[in-house]
Amino acid sequence: MKKQFKKDAPAKGNSAPRSKQANKTTPPTKRNDGKKPQSGQSKSKVTAEQSFAHGKPRGKLKVIFLGGVGEIGKNMTAFEYGDSIVVIDAGMSFPGSDMPGVDVVIPDVAYLAENRDKIKGILLTHGHEDHIGALPFVVDKLGGKVDVYGTRLTLALAENKLVEHNVMDRVNFVPVSDRSVVSLGSFTAEFIHVSHSVAGSVAICLRTPVGTVLHTGDFKIDYTPLGNEIMNLNRIAEIGKQGVLLLMSESTNVEKPGYTMSESVVQETMNQIFRDAKGRRLIIATFASNVDRLSMIIELAKLYRRKIALSGKSMNRYIETAARVGTLSIDNNMFVDIDKVNGVEDGKLVILSTGSQGEPMSALTRMASGEFNKVQVGSNDTIVISANPIPGNERDVYNVVNKLYRLGANVVYSALSAVHVSGHACQEELKLIYTLVKPKFFIPVHGEYRHLKQHAMLVENLKHKKSNIVIPEIGDVVQVDPNSIAVTGQVASGSVMVDGLGVGDVGNVVLRDRLTLAEDGILVCVLTVGKQTGKLLVPPEIVSRGCFFEQDGATTTVEEIKKLVTQDIAAFSKRESPAVIKSAVQKTVRHYFRVTLKRNPIVLPVVIEV
Repeated sequence: MKKQFKKDAPAKGNSAPRSKQANKTTPPTKRNDGKKPQSGQSKSKVTAEQSFAHGKPRGKLKVIFLGGVGEIGKNMTAFEYGDSIVVIDAGMSFPGSDMPGVDVVIPDVAYLAENRDKIKGILLTHGHEDHIGALPFVVDKLGGKVDVYGTRLTLALAENKLVEHNVMDRVNFVPVSDRSVVSLGSFTAEFIHVSHSVAGSVAICLRTPVGTVLHTGDFKIDYTPLGNEIMNLNRIAEIGKQGVLLLMSESTNVEKPGYTMSESVVQETMNQIFRDAKGRRLIIATFASNVDRLSMIIELAKLYRRKIALSGKSMNRYIETAARVGTLSIDNNMFVDIDKVNGVEDGKLVILSTGSQGEPMSALTRMASGEFNKVQVGSNDTIVISANPIPGNERDVYNVVNKLYRLGANVVYSALSAVHVSGHACQEELKLIYTLVKPKFFIPVHGEYRHLKQHAMLVENLKHKKSNIVIPEIGDVVQVDPNSIAVTGQVASGSVMVDGLGVGDVGNVVLRDRLTLAEDGILVCVLTVGKQTGKLLVPPEIVSRGCFFEQDGATTTVEEIKKLVTQDIAAFSKRESPAVIKSAVQKTVRHYFRVTLKRNPIVLPVVIEV
């Protein structure tokens, strides 16, 4: 049956949280409809411009970095003053090649758990995995109920993850929008619309007893964005005029000069691709989270009278969620089930697919390998990969491109055509934000150390004092007051690995064993000895996986190992415990492998007493 998307339906399992709504700034004690705020509707009775002018602050603001600095992903920062803590983002990262078997990596939130009573809320800048992916694990660790603030789409995407992990009862969602203001203990937070590659992205202006902190979130300055939702630069400029103590700005594209191209450039390119693909089937792979781009492709499909099929779990989930909250306009008559695409004429079909990063199990990768039974790629296909390879994914992406070419398809990707633009600011945009804000102190965030360093150098060139810049590491506690900024300590921090249902039970020892298994294999040596005599009753049994390959007729390594092990046990002058036998056998076998084969497999002796 055809995919049906519901619009503006109540979010499943989320009726109670929706009752709480952050207020707007104009007027501060009234809603936009002129009615008084109902009880429990808003925590805030202050305007965005109100500061903490009730005497000098008695302490310093602590900015605690739990993730997102010195790395891409795992974004999470806590702000603490007195008995109040607010947290911006709760992101995850994907494991590297040195983490076999690990599903995702999340921040260590032991410090937040220890200070649970101080937490006033978690503020989400947008709905990407590196900013919301750890939320289910964080709220589960914290216990109780946590107030979570975000725009409608961001909260809907977060809700999907919370429902999946069965922790929806641990949060109270508070929807916000551009210029919403909420009071959070010692803090006041204002949310400001920014342009990014997912709708509903915001910067956060955090007013504290020591001064104003502006956290940009992920952004780019797009003067012609899809949907015409231009970044609220006016409000950022107003905040800059009022005075900003600390600017925390993202650094992802700081190495790139100039400006990030507008999303409208992609629209022009896509329109040309649709025009040129007359009579051909279109398969477009892009980030499922880029709702504006998906909306643009859907509109082009409507213009060129093509049906749309969705391929990939995340693609279905994002479109369904965006349609539910009204971010995406859907005509259900345009959609056809992926199982029925063979019944649609090629020139009248667009397949929206996951797999723009060459992920092994994604729909596009399986199509390229001929392992996707619902879609067979051929010479009448035009395939568009509307994304840049994330650093580290280049080989996977181009392997997919090579395979698609071998199948006869015409492939369009970012190296050939403007089918993708970044959602992150380049140098001139970063300079513009800094110039509008004119902060006293500056901390670069959201990037590897080289990005943070380049961003620090960029603002130094704008005449910012070097002593007023801090480049943080994960775990750093940066203390700020109106006159100073400095790293003053560390909290428990690092990476917590999630493997299946296990959270944090995979540590360095387990990873080291997994890497050894992958590189050198495992050898199991089963020894059956007499319980009374300690002597071998039968020859040792050797089982090898990934250590070596035995050729028929050759002098086998197995026989040599059996001989050495037998000699070891025969050398014991008295009955020894199983632990002693295991240790001796392990030492002998490891030495044999190091000397003979220059390898270091895991050796696992098993002693059976009879």
